[in-house]
Amino acid sequence: MIDLSFSPTSTGGADRGPRGTMDFATADLHDLTHEAFWGPYTFRLDDADFSGTGPVLDLALGLFGAARDLAGAKRARYSAAEGAGEYRFERRGDTVRVRLERGPAGTVGYAELAEAARTFLAEVVRELCGRFPDLRRNPEIRRLRAAAETGFA
Repeated sequence: MIDLSFSPTSTGGADRGPRGTMDFATADLHDLTHEAFWGPYTFRLDDADFSGTGPVLDLALGLFGAARDLAGAKRARYSAAEGAGEYRFERRGDTVRVRLERGPAGTVGYAELAEAARTFLAEVVRELCGRFPDLRRNPEIRRLRAAAETGFA
């Protein structure tokens, strides 16, 4: 079982921008994933809880990228923004072990991880675009939306 969610209404926007404000229509992916959209998130597996507070778009993109990489590799990594730790993913057959550096470890089926990561990225992009309409014009966000719709496996 995997549980991925976040609270759109508790997720901040421009307050973490490089100058305190950010033009969401033109911001690059680094600023969007590292400097904006901080809030509480839930990331749980049956046997581990990685929940916390941080940049939710970074988490969504990181998990999506790790799941995509695991489609053709045995290992993947995701380094969370702002030094929040490094997640290590190891795939053995249909099972993926997820471990946070100096933190918990848990397992989940690959197909479940891949679908949850794709769905979570789509939800984060959709909810953030609803809350911050200028994001809809951002080419990076359009690319992420398309990736989440088409998947990778």
